[in-house]
Formats: sequence, structure tokens, C-alpha cells
Amino acid sequence: MLCSCSLIDSGKVAAGYVEAIKAVNQYYFGYEENLITPELIKQIPYASSVMKIGKGPKGLIILESVNKDNLTWVSADGVYLVIRNGKIIKTSGLNNNLIKIVSTLNLSDSLKEENKITYVNYYSFDKPYLRNMRVETRVKNKGKKLVQLINKEIELTEFEEQISNDYIGWKVKNIYWADDDYYIWKSKQYISPKVPPIFLEVTKKPSS
Repeated sequence: MLCSCSLIDSGKVAAGYVEAIKAVNQYYFGYEENLITPELIKQIPYASSVMKIGKGPKGLIILESVNKDNLTWVSADGVYLVIRNGKIIKTSGLNNNLIKIVSTLNLSDSLKEENKITYVNYYSFDKPYLRNMRVETRVKNKGKKLVQLINKEIELTEFEEQISNDYIGWKVKNIYWADDDYYIWKSKQYISPKVPPIFLEVTKKPSS
């Protein structure tokens, strides 16, 4: 499905997908995260990922729409994530949503640099509204690691993305695990000082 994701609104954007993901969750997984197995993942007819927020349970998210490099994913409880090249750039349904990132360099481009690279992002949030918070960003290649995914064990390159804003004292590290084509299969991402880290793992890659 191709459509714009300039707005993320569960009342406006393909509401049937919310019902579909609820049905998939209840049919395949119920409410127990330990039932997410490779066999069950194969039966799901959607591009899918597993999401975990902070210490909460793991849950399935499915691909709702594609707009160029922006992929919109939706969970059963109506959380929307817009992801560009593996990085969360917009959310809806959280207590404090990331509504926009303006970047001087895309994450995918920074991963291709051989040495540590520094650039600037500008984050905007709702609840409370904050526009264009300057975030210093440093990306470092940590080398090859053997990573256990739900359906396979694979050697991936680990990238550490340190983001910080000295004014509010926010300093955290995002971690991405990418293959040789810089496709990110797994990540730990902080999107706001008010939201716990979001853990993502792609279980069924979207078709290109």
C-alpha cells in the first residue's frame, strides 16, 4: 500500500490495519510474548516486526504504509511508528510523541562512514510541545557481532549512536545492528527524554 504518512492518526490512516493487527495478535500470540516463534512468524501475511517499550511486554507491529523511504508501522494498541532507514522519526499513541526530526545527515549515510562521525538533529515533540530541540549526534562503528534474532542467528555490524542535549541534560545511546547492505534488523532507540527505550526487531522484511 502506498500512501502519505505526513499525519499519523488512528482515526484517519487505514483503520482496518489496527483491527487486522489485533486479530493477528490474538489469533497467533494471545497476550504471551513467549509464543512469538519463527513458525508463527512465517504464517503472518504482513511485513512484521517485534516492538518492546522499556520493561513492557513484546508485541507485534505490522507495516501499515510506505511513502518513499518512510515506513509506517502500527501496533494492536494503536501505537504508530514512522521509520526511515531503520531510525524512528515520528510516533503517535505514546505519552510524549516525536512529531518530527530535522537532520543534517541521514542515519543510513552516517553508517557508511568508516570513522566516528558527528552531526546535528533537531527533535520536535508534543505533550508538552517542544520545537526543534538541538541534539548532538555521534555515530561509531563498533564492529561485527553475532546477533540472535527471533528466527535466526546472524553476524551484523553494531553501530552506536550517542545523542545528547546539554541544556536539559539528556544523553543516551541508541544501538543499531545492520547487515552489509546497511539494513537495520534490530535496534534500541530513545526518541524522547520522557519515553523509555524502544526495542525493535524485524521479523519479516518488507518487500523492496
